[in-house]
Amino acid sequence: MDPVTLQAEGLRLVPWEARHLPDLQRVYDDPLVERFLVMPLPWTGQERDRFLEVCRRHWRAGNPRWAIVDEAGALLGSAALSHSFAREASITYVTAPWARGRGVAQRAIRAAVRFAFDNLAMQRVSWDAIVGNHASRLAAVRTGFTVEGIARNGVYQRGTPRDCWIGGIVPGELRGPDDPPADYAVLKAQAGFFMAEQPVLGTDVAGLRLRPLREGDLDDVAATCADEETQRYTSVPAGYTRSDADDFLRLTRSRWDRGTNVYYVLADDADRFCGAVELSLGEPGEAEIGYMCSPWARGRGWTSAGVKRICRLGFEELALEKVDWRAVVGNEASRRVAEKAGFVVEGTRRHFLHRPGERLDSWVGSLLG
Repeated sequence: MDPVTLQAEGLRLVPWEARHLPDLQRVYDDPLVERFLVMPLPWTGQERDRFLEVCRRHWRAGNPRWAIVDEAGALLGSAALSHSFAREASITYVTAPWARGRGVAQRAIRAAVRFAFDNLAMQRVSWDAIVGNHASRLAAVRTGFTVEGIARNGVYQRGTPRDCWIGGIVPGELRGPDDPPADYAVLKAQAGFFMAEQPVLGTDVAGLRLRPLREGDLDDVAATCADEETQRYTSVPAGYTRSDADDFLRLTRSRWDRGTNVYYVLADDADRFCGAVELSLGEPGEAEIGYMCSPWARGRGWTSAGVKRICRLGFEELALEKVDWRAVVGNEASRRVAEKAGFVVEGTRRHFLHRPGERLDSWVGSLLG
């Protein structure tokens, strides 16, 4: 195949030239690119010297490799198609750090996918991204890709196995610039939040702030979860140990990468773990609140303050419209916290699954944004 240039809504996808390489070097030096690309880095020496010839070989094999440029020819990113199976190609794309937030990836994806269907006779274009790369996922969903699941240890990134999201698009599904998916504003807000470093949150209560969970918290996590009241009313494992806390730290980090949960520690002025609040995201615009307080911090009003603060984060930063609450009937402390935070208790749900093999009646309620 001879190299071709594509028009992409004010951009062009052009064959790579030597003049692009200095800016491509700057792209590959970016920390976010290093975090999510699987290629060997740093990009120096033989890989850079052979880059143009490798691109020419890919074109000859029917695997296009494009530089994304603006009308003046400045490099804004890269895009590529690779044959993976019969009538299927996979797409990859990178946006230069100086071009983020301008829809570069979306426009390039649309042009490349059209080319795959119309010129290469493909019946499917597949996509994947390391879990946590919410920017790549958002661009894929915006242009019509369906995220189909997670491949565990699906890619090796410089010797380390990484989970990756996988998805695809078939003819007829490509979305134009005026055809966003339902709830796109929610998806965009949440992608931006989870791509950033988890912020520390102040509260209206002196001596209390919300921060991410750390390894140094785990002894206190284990003590809190082993407490009789915590065991009685939450779904933490019976006989909770430090090993369970170690597993929970890994789970919390995995959930953050996947964009499903926002977990915060209640930290006192000595930075000690005193409990936690969590939003579990569900349908777009909805979440469920969860919380617990360490025995040594009860009676201070900190849990209510933490719930108020994380709900405000949900409404302001995650585009939530509703936060649900539930508690085992009889958990008066949880109910008081919810009501102080503004939740309306709406009724009782009978025989809700509390933990494996155990169904209990639960109060249910909600807070609207």
